[in-house]
Amino acid sequence: MNVSTVSQATTGGQGEKPGVRRRLLPVILVLALAWIGVFYLQRQEHGTGLVGQPAPPLAISTFDGEPLALTDLRGQGVVVNFWASWCEPCRVEMPLLAEAAQANRGQIAFVGVNVLDSEPAARAFLAEFGVTYPNGPDTDDRWARRFGADGVPATFFIDSEGVVRSVVLGPVAGAAELERHLARIRPR
Repeated sequence: MNVSTVSQATTGGQGEKPGVRRRLLPVILVLALAWIGVFYLQRQEHGTGLVGQPAPPLAISTFDGEPLALTDLRGQGVVVNFWASWCEPCRVEMPLLAEAAQANRGQIAFVGVNVLDSEPAARAFLAEFGVTYPNGPDTDDRWARRFGADGVPATFFIDSEGVVRSVVLGPVAGAAELERHLARIRPR
């Protein structure tokens, strides 16, 4: 093989200018990353197909033995958060949710649904983060499946008419993101 044959083999052929691939590679990477980002955001906020739809019925018994149903909360915004004590991202977002529940008391109801967990571990988790809003178990994953939450955490923002306005699959990223979702369901 002579030098010109090696040069043609490494540049992809005779008609291609050297460096074209090098210039196209960043453009292709940026487009691929943008596509992945759009796909991720759509999945994160709209992954269950419930946005714009009535929330599935939810009726749990809280850890305190009190019955709680979404229909009891009609007329106010509701945040339903599916979580577990063994879930590390849940540990990250729970202080944010507990604080927001206190700050929005009387305007927005928060409900926690503990998925596939033991009651002692769940109660310890709630005590650790000072969570005061109602929480109850989903020991067989029935409610999480009805909402389309295929993992925890998953948070559903439901307006006063019982319509899901936004969904976050995975942890809520921070106070600004949480406020953006709460604004969609806060009574005017």
